[in-house]
Amino acid sequence: MSPVASVSPSSSSETARTPMHGNGALWRRRAAAWLAQRLIAPAKNLLGAGQLPASGIQRILVCRPNHRLGNTLLLTPLLVEIERRFPGAEVDLLAAGPAAHAVFRGFDIVGDCITLDRRAARRPFATIGALRKLRSRRYDLVIDAAAGSSSGRIASAMTKARFQLRTDAMPTDGLTTHLAARPVQALRWAIGAPAEADVPLLDVRLTDVERRGGRDALIRVLRDANERGLPVMAIFPNATGSKRLAADWWSDFTNELLTRIGDVCIVELVSADGQSRLGGGYPTYYTSDPRKLAAFIEAAGTYISADCGVMHLAAATMATTVGIFGPTDPARYAPYGRNNVAIASDDGCPRSAALRTAAHLVRCGTKL
Repeated sequence: MSPVASVSPSSSSETARTPMHGNGALWRRRAAAWLAQRLIAPAKNLLGAGQLPASGIQRILVCRPNHRLGNTLLLTPLLVEIERRFPGAEVDLLAAGPAAHAVFRGFDIVGDCITLDRRAARRPFATIGALRKLRSRRYDLVIDAAAGSSSGRIASAMTKARFQLRTDAMPTDGLTTHLAARPVQALRWAIGAPAEADVPLLDVRLTDVERRGGRDALIRVLRDANERGLPVMAIFPNATGSKRLAADWWSDFTNELLTRIGDVCIVELVSADGQSRLGGGYPTYYTSDPRKLAAFIEAAGTYISADCGVMHLAAATMATTVGIFGPTDPARYAPYGRNNVAIASDDGCPRSAALRTAAHLVRCGTKL
């Protein structure tokens, strides 16, 4: 079966949501975008609909310099699409943060992964060095994969390329707004390919060795906690900023969920601070390696968290992924594809979220 997911177009009447990182960050982004528009000359190589040739594209640069794990993972469907459209091409990546090298390790088409520091302005020499490295190369195609990113816009404009594709140049009427799908649809628009509903899934390309390591880690963690051989559910009760749910919320949610679905063995995925947010009543697992974490989640088989980077990591595996959404927009950030689902929790009620989560897990046939 082809690894694709069907996505329904989102409604234009969606409720506006508060920026999850605050109004200060929103104004900084707007100021940077304003400067970028005035400092960058109009691109002569900018692609329109149907202007990208379907052959002769060998060297590609994809720009998405964002340090967040989730945003990095949202690039993987574009890489799958490039493999299909240009199977002989090599792709360099301009990313940010330490997770990019691990996320893209499984893609043979990736050549160089250049990463900027998450606070690039505070490390000007390293940033200039990375941009000079890009400037020294020639590409057939550069893709600015993050609509509205001033850093991506600047980097793609500086690159020597025959063709330049900006995701935000594509009309969005009738298309999904999910951030995993938009770069893929933009590439199809530039090639002149028919509009398709199916977009490649998120995928970290775990190897058999990595999957075996995930199963071994799960057995080790549950050695004294799952003698009955119960189904396993991994819960990551953490997120950034306003997306984070309180420990009491997770306690009520977990109790209600277990009431609805029966006995399961819960494993708490612990964040870098090492603190349990489920009261220390369940086995825990921590790793700083995204690929080991992905393999562990896939071995567990079911994953639940708020909207966060680890949620997208779970969606990039074969595990059934449930994301609990409050301030962020599920049309743009829901766990993408397969039996994955976003559960709205605008009312903040853990019991109603647990009820909807249980109903979904039963409906999609998850083995619980």
